[in-house]
Amino acid sequence: FNIFEERANTNKETITTAINAIFNTDLRFNDQWKVTSQVGLQWEQLDLEQYIGANTFTMRDLRYESRYDNGTKYRIPEGGMHKVTGSTTSQITWKLQGEWSQSFADIHEVQIMGGSEIRKNWYNSLTSNAYGYDPKTLTTKPVVIRDDQDAKKYPLHIKTYTENAFASFYANGSYTLMNRYTLGASVRMDGSDLFGVDKKYRFLPIYSVSGLYRISNEPFFKPATGWMDNLSLRLSYGLQGNIDKNTSPYLIGTYGTQTILPNNTENSISISSAPNDKLRWEKTASYNIGVDFSVLKSAINLSVDYYYRKGTDLIGVKNLPLENGFNGMTINWASMENKGVEINLQTRNITTKNFSWYTTFNFAYNQNKVLKVLTDKSQVTPSLEGYPVGAIFALKTKGINPDTGQIYLENKEGKAVTVEELFRMTSNEDGLGTYQIGPSTEEQRDFYSYVGTSDAPYTGGFLNTFNYRNWELNLNFSYNFGAHVKTTPSYNVSDLDPGRNMNRDILDRWTPENTTGKFPALATYNYNPADYYLFSTRNDIYRSLDIWVKKLSFVRLQNIRLAYRVPSEWLHKLSIGGATVGLEARNLFVISSNYDNYMDPESMGNLYSTPVPKSITFNLSLNF
Repeated sequence: FNIFEERANTNKETITTAINAIFNTDLRFNDQWKVTSQVGLQWEQLDLEQYIGANTFTMRDLRYESRYDNGTKYRIPEGGMHKVTGSTTSQITWKLQGEWSQSFADIHEVQIMGGSEIRKNWYNSLTSNAYGYDPKTLTTKPVVIRDDQDAKKYPLHIKTYTENAFASFYANGSYTLMNRYTLGASVRMDGSDLFGVDKKYRFLPIYSVSGLYRISNEPFFKPATGWMDNLSLRLSYGLQGNIDKNTSPYLIGTYGTQTILPNNTENSISISSAPNDKLRWEKTASYNIGVDFSVLKSAINLSVDYYYRKGTDLIGVKNLPLENGFNGMTINWASMENKGVEINLQTRNITTKNFSWYTTFNFAYNQNKVLKVLTDKSQVTPSLEGYPVGAIFALKTKGINPDTGQIYLENKEGKAVTVEELFRMTSNEDGLGTYQIGPSTEEQRDFYSYVGTSDAPYTGGFLNTFNYRNWELNLNFSYNFGAHVKTTPSYNVSDLDPGRNMNRDILDRWTPENTTGKFPALATYNYNPADYYLFSTRNDIYRSLDIWVKKLSFVRLQNIRLAYRVPSEWLHKLSIGGATVGLEARNLFVISSNYDNYMDPESMGNLYSTPVPKSITFNLSLNF
């Protein structure tokens, strides 16, 4: 693989054409009654053309994998690959809403709103793949399709069509007394055609109730109103719904062909999932308490929220008795919880006639836990129950044997043992270097330890805005702390391919000349044979060593933008109402540790993934 060779021999062009239109109609009967209707139309067409040349790693590898007849023939012809995709996405939305508001005796305020939303969308795509493509003659060559498996592996024509419809009906209202106490409630009925078998599951009633106590408007608070603008307490509870589009209440199958008699092919349907007429919406109950605080004529604004959310009826797999004809099916039974704190701080640091400086700081802490989920019998890692949804389990290591280069693992007693000892491996003495592994799948689960979560518990952002006369400068930072990432091993200890790219970790492996290396020695049939057998036959064990798990904490400059607002007196002669010229740069740098040998901390999970791209954009905005 050579990045320069790939760039020189590939090309990808995407053209997107989109039309969005919104039609609004407002009908106001008086100061209290108002009716609004809105129709939205969206249409988007995407045309993608991609060329992968014959001299790219992708094409060489694809052709190599297409060998048959003992490697003497190829299914994929010599040449490049030409891929053309055309897709169309369209949607129509109709909203109808009525509002009523009224004040009574200067101390009562009532607001009521109700409406409906009906939405339908369509997606249609067609993809054509051609092989043996010559960009000079614009010709292709046929693919050798020997059977149905080849046809599935090298599809030449792919058509996709999806259609969904949604209907929602909602109402909400609020009552405020003396501008201090507010009670609110809302109800919404969402329906989807994804739950069409049992009609009672098509619609999900969701609702919420809330209360607001504006303490700063109380009479006893008047002595503090000179410096405190607002102090409010908020409480809320609500039920929300979610659709998992990867499931269906119907029996799902895939059309194919089967050869029952020689030279006689019959159409067939392969069933992929069992029907479930009780499939319904996933539900999440949310509890929230918050405080709003504002002082010094809104120079400092602070909001603090604590929330607890519990998801129930989540889609999960459950085992079935074998007499049903299926090993398992997806049903509404899993559950998980989220809880955390969110803080938003906005400050007006400096304000003069020509200069101002504003700051916005966001902080969020989230802790989630899986409460109920299925653990497959063949799963060697522990169950997710009681752990975060992004839990990472790993085999703890205890260093490298300085004499042999074998990696030590930690057993239940915390002692350093070899791979052969932990997995109670015994040689079959068959001359082939094979071993028997002693522990059962259930026992192997106890070897793993929880080392962290892939979802950062601490996230947020830091935005500074500076204004000087007609100039504006924005600096926006984001941060993620406390996450972990399970990287792809930088080299294969049991089957090293010197033709593949790898990072510099392999230079720090154990060798007779480098007995202090922190990575294990290369294992062969004759050298560390137990390690060689286990890591070559159970690559999942090698990938689960904690030496490949890294901490993921970073601060990134998401964007910096400098804009100039053209003075209006310069624009009058051109009949232009306003103009702004701006220059914006995204992802200029990231501050992080522990991502040595990787291009970006967020791309450590995949050796071949590209880093978050940097970009510089010039923009001009005109108002007439």
